[in-house]
Amino acid sequence: MKRLTLQWRITLLTALVLAACSIALTAASIVNADRAFVPLLELPMKTVEATAPPTSMVVAGVESTPAQLAKQQFSLSSILFCVVVTAAGTTAAYLLAGKALRPLRELTNAVEAVNEKNLSHPLPTAAAQDEVGILTANFNRMLHRLDDAFLRQKRFTANAAHELKTPLATLKTGVQVLKADRSASLTDYQDHAEKTLHSVDRLSRIVDDLLLLASASDTARHDREEVMLEPLFEAIQDELVFQLESRRITCTAECGELTVTGNPAFLYRIFFNLMENACKYGHDGGHIWIHAARQGNRVSVLVQDDGPGISPEHLPYIFDAFYRVDKSRSREMGGSGLGLSLVKTMVEAEGGSITAQSDGTTGTSFVVTLPV
Repeated sequence: MKRLTLQWRITLLTALVLAACSIALTAASIVNADRAFVPLLELPMKTVEATAPPTSMVVAGVESTPAQLAKQQFSLSSILFCVVVTAAGTTAAYLLAGKALRPLRELTNAVEAVNEKNLSHPLPTAAAQDEVGILTANFNRMLHRLDDAFLRQKRFTANAAHELKTPLATLKTGVQVLKADRSASLTDYQDHAEKTLHSVDRLSRIVDDLLLLASASDTARHDREEVMLEPLFEAIQDELVFQLESRRITCTAECGELTVTGNPAFLYRIFFNLMENACKYGHDGGHIWIHAARQGNRVSVLVQDDGPGISPEHLPYIFDAFYRVDKSRSREMGGSGLGLSLVKTMVEAEGGSITAQSDGTTGTSFVVTLPV
C-alpha cells in the first residue's frame, strides 16, 4: 500500500467502502425479497401438492414454480448490479481522485524545481482556497523565511570575514614591515608588539563572542535565579561611570522592587550592552531612561536614549551579527558588531524577547521582556 500513489490509495479505499455498501444493500434487498416471496411460495406448493399428478415436472430434483424462478432471477440480478455498480464506482473514483489531486501534482512539480537560487520566487497560488491553496500559501511563507535566512547567512559570512580580515591584515603588514626593515630598532619592535597585542585582543573578543552566540542556549539553562533589577542597573552604572561622566550623560532607572529570573551573568551582559550602546551613540549632555514594569508573569524593561536614532530601514537588521548602521563610527568606538546580536541571543535563551523602535531622529528605545 505504501508504494501506491495517493490516487490509487484513495481509489482502493473508495472501492472498499463502495463494495461494502453495495454488498450490504444487496444482501438487505435479497433478505427483504425472501420475506416477501415466502407467503407466495408456500401457497402454490400446497396447491401443487394437492392437485398435481404424479408425473409433475421436477428440475434438478426440486419442484419449481413461477414464484421460485422469479426469486432466483431477482437474486442473480441483484448480485450482478452490485458488481457492476462497484466496478463503475471504482472507475469514477479513480478519475475523480485524479482530477482532485491535479493541483497537488502541479504543486509537487513546482516544489521539485525550487533550489537555493530561486527561493525568492514564490509558487503560483491556486484560485480556490482549499487545502492545496493553503499548503501553497504556507510553503511560500516558508520560502520567504528560508530566503531571508540565506541572505542573513551570506551577510553574516561576508561581515565576519571582513571583521576578521582587518586585524589579520594589521598583523601581516607589521610583520612584513619589520622583515623588510633590517635596521629596525627596539622601539619599532615595541610599537609592532603593541599593535599586535591590540589586534590579537580584538580577534580574541570576536572569537569569544562567536562562541557565546553558539552556546548561549545551553549556558542559559544553568545558574538560574531571581535577580533584582534596581541593584543590577546600579552596578552597570558604576562600571560605565567614566564613559557617562566624560560625555556628561545622566541616567535614570525606575525599577522598584521588580525581579526577573535568569542567568545573572547573561542578564548583566544584556543590559550592560544596551546601556553601553546608549552611552556611545547618545548626545553629549544627553540622558538615558530605564523603566521596568510588570505585565502578568513577565517584566518589560525599557532602555531609551536621546541620540540620533536608527533609520527605519536599518531596524530589521540591527540584531544581525556584524551588522553596522554606521560602519566608520562603530569601528572608531571599538565595537565588533556582535553586541546587539549577543543581546538578542541571550534574551531569547532566557525565554524573553527584545524589540527596537526609532524614527531615525529622536533616539532609540529597546524593550526587553523577560519572565519573572
